[in-house]
Amino acid sequence: MAKWHAFFAIRPVGLSLLFVFSALTFAEQSQAADALFQLSIEVNENDPRLCLFVVTAVEERLWTTLKTADEEQFQRVLSLRRESQTDDKLPAMLGRYQIKDQRLEFKPAFPLVRGSRYQAVFDPAALKLTTNKTEQRLRKTYAIPLPDSKPPRVTAVYPSSKRLPANHLKFYIQFSEPMQQGEIFEHFSLFNKTQQQLVPRPFRHTELWSPDGKQLTLWFHPGRQKVGVNLNVELGAILNEGQEYDLRISPKWAALSGHPLGKEVKKIFTAVAMDERQPDIHKWNLNQPTAGTREPLIYELDEPLDYALLLSQLTLKDINAKPVPGKIELAENETVWRFIPDQPWQAGWYQLAVGTVIEDLAGNSLDRPFAIDLTKQQTPSKSVDGSYTMVFSIE
Repeated sequence: MAKWHAFFAIRPVGLSLLFVFSALTFAEQSQAADALFQLSIEVNENDPRLCLFVVTAVEERLWTTLKTADEEQFQRVLSLRRESQTDDKLPAMLGRYQIKDQRLEFKPAFPLVRGSRYQAVFDPAALKLTTNKTEQRLRKTYAIPLPDSKPPRVTAVYPSSKRLPANHLKFYIQFSEPMQQGEIFEHFSLFNKTQQQLVPRPFRHTELWSPDGKQLTLWFHPGRQKVGVNLNVELGAILNEGQEYDLRISPKWAALSGHPLGKEVKKIFTAVAMDERQPDIHKWNLNQPTAGTREPLIYELDEPLDYALLLSQLTLKDINAKPVPGKIELAENETVWRFIPDQPWQAGWYQLAVGTVIEDLAGNSLDRPFAIDLTKQQTPSKSVDGSYTMVFSIE
């Protein structure tokens, strides 16, 4: 990591300096030879979004106090905030504190954002590290300029259907590049077009991202979608049958590059009747291709199913249990599953395994329904060892 240091005096000399290092900008306060603490930023030379914010104490007695502090005390003594023109004090960023090599280190939980300014603050008074009445908080600002690139785009929202059950559970939102993570829910809203008002508290505030940061799983709050559960009783259901909605994504949400979306994105849909029945695999229809061709193997489903699970829970193998190389395509609002082989089909027997965790849009799986009425006697779930396997031949 590249490393720059600034020493801060307990008695400031009133000198303000601005240092610019290539694409990195640091605003420093003051320097003095008798500084009791050092606040520094260590930047990854290959990625300026990755930083460590480091505090060291030049006197052993002060360092001893730091070493005995806990996580909550660290948060009071050293914090990092994103500067905002509209909000005087945004929440401190999440991250990991650790004592390492005679230093207190703070590593942000997420990469910093290009085009944004951050301020790190070290407050020795928070731990009573010194009795000097003239002591001041130590500050450093850090900024990364925007790259010369295009704004991000929402490339797809699943389910693709414009008709969703009133007990629908989740969306998969795909982007052209990795997006900013952490505190994202201010960028989402659900608007009831029929009633001309926003739906209060519709989302489960849990971020589920793909490893590449380009797909977000956005959940409606399950407690609002289960009839009779506390939130459902207190706030009502999120969706009402027969009413039209907009899922809205703010134009201000930015990618890791720092560029915002720039325009509002909407997923428009109508809520239809609740879906309380499990998918029935016996109603699905398999269409076999012809040997010697690369025609798709087509599985026609009896209803739209979960986009991500359709990609992960259907596995095609030959009769010797060897995976068949190929790619999966979904069609007709996720009611059709297609498999296109990399090589022409060989005549013979194949097996297609379908995981029992596969779900419809309301969370009902092959194994069990999403919502269970405890007042009624339940039929035990079928034991299928985690999957159904269909054996078929290609001629």
